Amino acid sequence: MSFNLDDDIIAVSSPTGRSPRAIIKLSGKNVFRHVQKHFRSADCAILSSVKGFSSYQGTFHIEKEKILIPVSLFIMNAPNSYTREDVVEIHTFGSPHLLEMIFETLLLANQGNYHQTYNDEEERNMRLAEPGEFTKRAFLNGRINLAEAESVLRIIRAKTDSELMLAVSRLKEITEFMNDIQGELMKLCAEVEVAIDFNDNDIDIITYDKLESHLLSVNEKLNRAVNKNHTSQIPHDGVKTVFIGWPNAGKSSLFNKLLNCEKAIVTSIHGTTRDILEATVDWEGVSFQLTDTPGIMDGEGELESVIFKRTLGSFRDAHIVLFVIDGSERLQSEKVEFIESISDKNVIVVMNKTDLERRSEWDNYPQEMSRYSRVKTSALTGVGLEELKNLLVSTILNKSVDLSASGIIFSLRQKLIMAKVTEIIGRILESIQLQIGHEFVAIDLRGAVDSIGEITGEVATDDILDLVFKEFCIGK
Repeated sequence: MSFNLDDDIIAVSSPTGRSPRAIIKLSGKNVFRHVQKHFRSADCAILSSVKGFSSYQGTFHIEKEKILIPVSLFIMNAPNSYTREDVVEIHTFGSPHLLEMIFETLLLANQGNYHQTYNDEEERNMRLAEPGEFTKRAFLNGRINLAEAESVLRIIRAKTDSELMLAVSRLKEITEFMNDIQGELMKLCAEVEVAIDFNDNDIDIITYDKLESHLLSVNEKLNRAVNKNHTSQIPHDGVKTVFIGWPNAGKSSLFNKLLNCEKAIVTSIHGTTRDILEATVDWEGVSFQLTDTPGIMDGEGELESVIFKRTLGSFRDAHIVLFVIDGSERLQSEKVEFIESISDKNVIVVMNKTDLERRSEWDNYPQEMSRYSRVKTSALTGVGLEELKNLLVSTILNKSVDLSASGIIFSLRQKLIMAKVTEIIGRILESIQLQIGHEFVAIDLRGAVDSIGEITGEVATDDILDLVFKEFCIGK
C-alpha cells in the first residue's frame, strides 16, 4: 500500500447499498476548496473561513446533470479532526447513483488543476482513499497510536452492542499494558547500560539475580496475557453454543424455536438430523452461534461412527453445551455417564418435552448432575424458552464462562510480536545463567524494547503499516 499522504482523499464512510442516508468523507489540506466550488448555502459563504466544528444545510450542484442535491455539510478543522487534517463530511441520500455523481463531480473537477495556485499555495490532487487511509493518517499525524488503530478495526467489525462496548473499553488498554511492559524493560536496559560504564569500578548497579527476577516477572505477564487471550477470545461469529443429546430428544425443535424459523428438519422418526447445522442469533446484545448436532446413536456401524465423530468435533471447542434430554422418558445411566465425560465444559441440562407426561424429575437425577444449570422446556408450546435464553445470556454476562480472560484482546500481529519479545527475554535469561557480559544483555534488551515499539507504533516500517491497515475497509 503506497500512496501520497499530501493528496486530498475522498471515500464513502457508510455501508454500501441503498439507504435513507449516506456519508461521503473528505480529508486533506484543500478539501474546503474542493467542496466550496459545488456547495450552495444561504448561511455559509466561505468554508475555509469556518472555525471549529460546524454544520450547514444546503445543496450540492452537479453541473453536468444540471441538478441540485440536498446535503448537510459537517466541517472539522485541523488539527481537531480524526485525521488532524481539515475534514468535510457530506451527508445526503443513500442512492448509489447519486453518490457516484458527487464523486465524479469532485474527482474530475480537479483533474488537470494540479498546477493551479490559490493564495500562493498549490492545490493538491484529490483521489479515492485507500483502505484504512483515514485511520492511517490519524496514526501518522499523532491522533492515535498503532495499537489504538487496530482497536478501531474491532469497533468497526463489532456485530452486537456487547462487542462494541468491549471494543471501545479496550481502546486504551493494549497501549497501557504494552507501555508498562516497555517501561520495565527500558528501566532494566538503562541500569544494565550504566553497569557497563561502571564495570571497572566494582560497583554493582544491577545484579544478575535482580535482573533475572525482573525479566521473569515481565515474561510471566506476557505469557499470561497471550495464553489466556488465545484460549478465551470471543469469536466474531458469537459464543459457540452446541446442542447435544440422544435422538428424538427435541434438539432440532428447540433449535428452530430459538431461531424462530424452520432451519432444521423435524420428524417423528428417530435420527432425522444427520449433519451439523449452524445459525447466529443476538439476545440482549450477546451474539450466540447455535449448533444443532445429530443425536448420539447406539451401534457400531459406519454411519453411527461418522455421526458420532462429527458430534464430538462440534462441541470440542464449544463455550456452552446444551445437553437436551427427553423429559417424557426415564434418564438412562449411559446419558449420565456421557454428561460426566464432558464435565470440563460449561453444561446446561435442558429437560425438553415437558408438555408430555413426565417420567423424569430433577429430584430423580443423580447427585452428580446437580452441579449443572438446569431448565425445563417444551419446544411444542414454547414453555421455558425465554428462561433458557435468559440463562444463556446471564451465563455470559455473569462471566460464568471465561471468554474475556485478561480483558485485552490482541490481534494476531500483536501476539506474534509478544511471542518474539518472550523469545528475546528467554535468550537474555540464558545469557544471565552463563554470566555473559552486560553488553550482550543490553543489546537484547534494546531489541525487546524496539519489538514492543512495533505494537505501539514507535517503530513503524511501511511493511508494518501495510499489514495493519490492509484489513480496513475504504472510508475508515
